[in-house]
Amino acid sequence: MAGIDIPHFTVDQARVQHVIEQLYQIKQDTPKELRSKDFVLEDEQVWTSWTMRESVYKKKQDTFPTMSRGLFTKQLPDGQYQIMVRGYDKFFNVLETKATQWPSIMEDTQGPYEVMAKENGCIIFIAALSDERVIVTSKHSIPAEKTDTKAHAGVGYNWVLKHLASVQLTEKDLAAWLYDKNITLVAELCDDEFEQHILPYVDKDRGLYLHGINYNTSELYTLPVSIVEQTAKEFGFHATDFTVFDTADQVKEFGHAMQQTGIYNGREVEGAVVRCKRHGMDFMFKIKNEQYLMYREYREFTNAMLEVKEGFVSIHEVKKEWKCKYEKTRFYIEWLRKRVEDHPEWFLEFKANKGIIHVRQEFENYWDSGCLGGRLV
Repeated sequence: MAGIDIPHFTVDQARVQHVIEQLYQIKQDTPKELRSKDFVLEDEQVWTSWTMRESVYKKKQDTFPTMSRGLFTKQLPDGQYQIMVRGYDKFFNVLETKATQWPSIMEDTQGPYEVMAKENGCIIFIAALSDERVIVTSKHSIPAEKTDTKAHAGVGYNWVLKHLASVQLTEKDLAAWLYDKNITLVAELCDDEFEQHILPYVDKDRGLYLHGINYNTSELYTLPVSIVEQTAKEFGFHATDFTVFDTADQVKEFGHAMQQTGIYNGREVEGAVVRCKRHGMDFMFKIKNEQYLMYREYREFTNAMLEVKEGFVSIHEVKKEWKCKYEKTRFYIEWLRKRVEDHPEWFLEFKANKGIIHVRQEFENYWDSGCLGGRLV
């Protein structure tokens, strides 16, 4: 693994100890804001997963000890705590918080601005259990059986092995490197055979898209995207597209163009994630693709309206009017009611995250045909 140049980083153990002790105190004082769960792993290690209430990330980001979204820790025999898995700090969409207003971004952040495609799947963390074995987690959970094909982390682990085999490497090769560097790989699990989201991932596009490498520290220290790309190629993961800009103005212009088309480097994407510096620390924000958000609204309304019982599909009507953010969604709802009648088979597994993309594509084809208000052709 000598080809991957990972800068040396010394963990501030006193800081880690202080942060985790604070987490335990907050959990005791305000259990509705913070909870934890212990997982006993295959070698009898006990890792603790920390889950914060979503509102905390916005309301208490200046006072909470960490903003990490995805954090696993363990206690050593001497009482010291260690961070085993470290996700990103919770990051927000442009215009969603004070820090992500464009004037604040222009004034308070510094480049380079690394703009990476936001793949449409589930986040997966890959870390070292030892210098011979890796552990794969979802945001807050570790399956009892590491190869569990019904769990996100289990499917993620199976993909790790496939990706490594594609470049003639083993789990031990990856584990030794992760263990030595004390880092977490952050990837997106995109696999329509397991679970569909909004955008399609089939055939050779299925798998894990590596998009981040974080040191296992209390504060966020995430490595440059060029190193992430190099690591993806080294270990056989899918690389995630990125572009680097010098100024925030360039990022804003890029984001505006992407939001109009929904396209990043010729592909439909969920949006883009921007990495930069803010007050000298690593800072991230996202730019959501409006077309993706509209597609997601289709899915949300479909799930809310569908009833599937014993193989029979129907529409659950409510007295109040459906409130749509996008005008086009109203036409989708009209179309949906008709399709449930004449193509109920499309929706049998919709709530199990199957058929989502097919339904959306059928509607888009119908829309493009100009047949609104008529029958499906």
